[in-house]
Amino acid sequence: MTEANVIEFLKANPKFFHEHLDLLEMMDVPHALEANNTVSLIERQVFLLRKSAEDYKSQFERLVHVARENEAIMHKSRRLVLASMGCASLDEFAIMLDDAMRDDFNIKLHSLVLFSDLPLDTNIRVTAMADAEPVLKEVLLKTGCYCGALSVAEAKYLFEDKADQVMSSAVLPLVSHYQGADKYIGMLALGSDELEKFKQEKGVLFLEYLSDILSAILIRLLP
Repeated sequence: MTEANVIEFLKANPKFFHEHLDLLEMMDVPHALEANNTVSLIERQVFLLRKSAEDYKSQFERLVHVARENEAIMHKSRRLVLASMGCASLDEFAIMLDDAMRDDFNIKLHSLVLFSDLPLDTNIRVTAMADAEPVLKEVLLKTGCYCGALSVAEAKYLFEDKADQVMSSAVLPLVSHYQGADKYIGMLALGSDELEKFKQEKGVLFLEYLSDILSAILIRLLP
């Protein structure tokens, strides 16, 4: 179709845009220039209104995207809680957690460490707090969940032979609140080879929720 065809069509259908107003939003139709060759006030107003509409549309699309992500996370969290309730031992818990992190949350690098001065009947890595504290002191001092980069020593301690793959991480404290006293019972470290994957600025609400759930389950399973 040529430009002449379009012109002839519009001449033959003068009410075309009355019936297709949405097309005008995508078109750039200039008003006549003022005497000094400046853009008319009407054209400037139309430009600003169109830009404002595009900004609102972009914001709305971002909100919809975030809402869908949050909904997906809640469904995954629900499955995790239900699966956790069926765990009868620490090893079952470890297997369930590994499956959930890898398959549901797509987190390939994760490490679960329990703190205990006594030996525990489990394949989960168990260490005394006194042994972990010198290496993880900075992480343990942080209140709540921590997101960001770990030191080389911290990464090696938590992720062992996979430490060099970790570019960013989230560390979830697993805590017992028995009789009002907080006691570390373990730590879950999540790692990513993406530098921007885990950042404190993104918020830690879901991680704190996950930390509370896993802590409650572990308290039930620990001797």
